[in-house]
Amino acid sequence: MSIRTYNKDHLKEHAGVTLAAPIRVDSPESGDPLVFWTQHQKEPCEVNLYPLATGQSVTKNRKGGGSKFIPFTGRPELIRQLVPAIQEALLYAAKATVNRYMNALRDWWRLLDAVEAAAATTGQPFTRVDDVRLLTHVHSEFAYRSAIIRQAFGAFRGLVDTTRMALGEPQTYWESPENPDVQKHIPPQEQRNAVRFAIRSTCRKVLERWEQSDRLSQSDTEPDDPQEAGLWRNVRYMRHIQKETGKVLPAPSDLQDRIAPWALNSKRSFKLSVRESVFPTHWDAEAVWHQCLLNTGWNPSTLRRLDVTKRILIDHFKDNANDPHRRFVLSAETYDLVGEKERSGGNEQFVTGQWKTLDGPGHLIKTYLKRVAPLRELLKQQLDQAKLKYEEMNDADFEVRSALFAQVKSLEQGVRSVWLFVDRFSKVNWLTLQSRMTGSSNGVGTVYLAEVVHLLNTQRLAANARREANTEVLLAAVPHVVANHFRVWFADYVYRSGNGNMLHVKKALNHARLDTASGYTNTNILNQEASDAARRFLNILVDELEVGRVDLTILTHLYRYGKVTPEQEETLAQARTLPKSRMKVACKDPSHPPSHIKATEGRACDVQRCMLCVEHAVLLPESMDGIAMRAEELRALQGFLPIETWIEEHFDIELKNNLMALRKFDLNQSLAARRNWAHVISTGEHYVPGLPLGSLPDMMELV
Repeated sequence: MSIRTYNKDHLKEHAGVTLAAPIRVDSPESGDPLVFWTQHQKEPCEVNLYPLATGQSVTKNRKGGGSKFIPFTGRPELIRQLVPAIQEALLYAAKATVNRYMNALRDWWRLLDAVEAAAATTGQPFTRVDDVRLLTHVHSEFAYRSAIIRQAFGAFRGLVDTTRMALGEPQTYWESPENPDVQKHIPPQEQRNAVRFAIRSTCRKVLERWEQSDRLSQSDTEPDDPQEAGLWRNVRYMRHIQKETGKVLPAPSDLQDRIAPWALNSKRSFKLSVRESVFPTHWDAEAVWHQCLLNTGWNPSTLRRLDVTKRILIDHFKDNANDPHRRFVLSAETYDLVGEKERSGGNEQFVTGQWKTLDGPGHLIKTYLKRVAPLRELLKQQLDQAKLKYEEMNDADFEVRSALFAQVKSLEQGVRSVWLFVDRFSKVNWLTLQSRMTGSSNGVGTVYLAEVVHLLNTQRLAANARREANTEVLLAAVPHVVANHFRVWFADYVYRSGNGNMLHVKKALNHARLDTASGYTNTNILNQEASDAARRFLNILVDELEVGRVDLTILTHLYRYGKVTPEQEETLAQARTLPKSRMKVACKDPSHPPSHIKATEGRACDVQRCMLCVEHAVLLPESMDGIAMRAEELRALQGFLPIETWIEEHFDIELKNNLMALRKFDLNQSLAARRNWAHVISTGEHYVPGLPLGSLPDMMELV
């Protein structure tokens, strides 16, 4: 007997990815407790606490963007006292967590400066805080008044409490401030569809350009179409330079030395988009990524961190040729996309789809991986060189080794990432969790999604000019949208299409527990929907109060349809002056009922079968209860009258018309009214015209 072995590494088959030989690279040691590297498996980063010890007066970030930097003084004794707690909290933390803690420390350093400055202004004696034991409730109260965010408050309090307990002191027992009540807004379905169509359009344009580029690269004849001819020249030139230089990604100098002067602009850079004809740009990567995000319902971080060194895209087991339960297909039809959600401890997230769906994540990621395969091989070569160089620099100082170690870890992230592209500096780059500019809007740099929404609103504004001329409803501008909203949109779509089935939502969002899916839906969809509805109604009510009227019918119409025309107001006023029947249905001419009603001649209508009188009947908002009453009366008569009488007197048509009229009202209210009338009729509290009075309860029980 022997244990069979199976090859479970099918990554090469689907992604064209070859794994580099693993070379372990350990982080450099500074020998200084204020500077250390985290040990996160994928995103280690350097933690430098020296600015907190020496103070900082200017920011080290790039120019432009962000809020104004506020300087702070150094507190060397305090930060050295907190170092053990900081190292314990951040040793295995990701870069985002490190940034959050560093921002919290800087905020508290500024707050301590503000407290001491306020004490000096009022002339009160106050000891400078250089020890955690000097922190009091005065500082926490000042933090509340300064509106410090809950995360920053909790992070610093945790570090302080850990340090105080290590020194044998009690905890601070500070209460964290409440989270601000941030109102989330889900745009209407029409606006969401517009955003989806705009993103899908940009993604399809990218795929079409790649397909066109591959087709033209196989041709030796210049096309007649000017646009195709330009792309054909770019592709041929890029392939020629690649072959001549032996480089997958030629440097700008390689391209400039071999082109005519007319093809260069004033800055001596290449006018034509040569590299774009072969490799994805930042815009291309964002377009494909956003389209995948729309169709997966994942968190943005899960999709950004897809690791190609793992089995992320595989054929469904039913299409696997080695599976004993496979179905008979000539080729794989279905795929499984697998990601990891780090926020939930690396739990796997699944998406199943069909390969033939061109806008699906499976087809898009497979196409993208094939497109960037040469770039990945280039990154692997750079990674191997950086690792060898790092191993050879054991005797170098910490700053040099730290910079090279950061380069190694950055290249490792690039090798793992699906979303490689060539940036405007002709370097291989990849999408990260931090949004970067892809273009400009009104002269200001913008990210991909903001630019798409800006272009979409421009188109909607132009369409409104035509709609206004045709007296059509105008299109509202699409509000600010970020990628995090797509998961809420996806959950809302699944919730509505599944008629509120939480099991569908749980499965679609890959939640481990049903109460998690329920809480997510309540927090992000139902509660926000109720808040939006209440806010909208209050705005309408205030507007009506300003004009000096509160009409429930008009309020309802404004809430449902948004506008009341003068013709509708005139019709409502006329309807309210008309006489009403016992069903509370208005009648245009009760003195001359139609002949099929069979009313007494020479008198006002005494039959009042309003739903048979389509010529004169006018439905009012208060007619719902009367129509429900008549519908239940007809149901009682249906079980009592002979079938010939029921048909000859058109009771069947009247019942059908009553039920159709009830559809004009709220479904839950009409059903409740029908149940109430059915109950009072069955107990004999309400007399049904045409039924024997004495035997009504027995007859209704039989019915």
